[in-house]
Amino acid sequence: MIRGFSMNVLSLFGGPRKKGNTATVLGWVENELQALGHQTERIFLGSKTVNGCLGCMTCKDNADEPGCIQKDDGAEIIRKITASDAVLFVSPLYFWGFSAQMKALVDRCFCLHRGVCGSSGHTSFVEGQRQALIVTAADPFENNAEQLLTSFQRMLVYSKASCAGEFLVHNCKEPDQLGSDIKKDATRFARQMFNDREAPYAILIPGGAPHWVPKAD
Repeated sequence: MIRGFSMNVLSLFGGPRKKGNTATVLGWVENELQALGHQTERIFLGSKTVNGCLGCMTCKDNADEPGCIQKDDGAEIIRKITASDAVLFVSPLYFWGFSAQMKALVDRCFCLHRGVCGSSGHTSFVEGQRQALIVTAADPFENNAEQLLTSFQRMLVYSKASCAGEFLVHNCKEPDQLGSDIKKDATRFARQMFNDREAPYAILIPGGAPHWVPKAD
């Protein structure tokens, strides 16, 4: 683990409920990060105005900064993303993907990249940043959350970011269904976010019994 350093961790919270399942799990992770000496900030996207990407490509004209022309809360959130050591993308699973609140911001993050992914001219304003995923779902993982996991892993490649882990809690509908075992796994998840190497596994919670699934190459 990287020791002796206090990291600035930004939580992008895309759940519509401030006190739902997703907020509860995120709170456990943030509490442990704070106990480890890191600084945390949570942005509740539901209270922000983040318009969808216009597809105008104007941001690509500026090589020195993200350069999105829209004057809404998204611009300040993107500034905070670039200033953070680590970013948590936190969302309930809706229709096999991110919530609408999160998806709008993810699309706007298009302004953080230049060039074609994988090409010699491909650059990112968040290269090397630690990024992690936290997702809650009411139903089982299988045939349900795989697409979101794949989407996040593609985001990491496009952003040239480092994976700080993926925490998926499923089979839960209300906060009172989140037991002490899941809280322990949330704590464990937070502790591994700043390991010297990338997190090699996705954590899945089927009911109350955790198991580990290797990430796809």
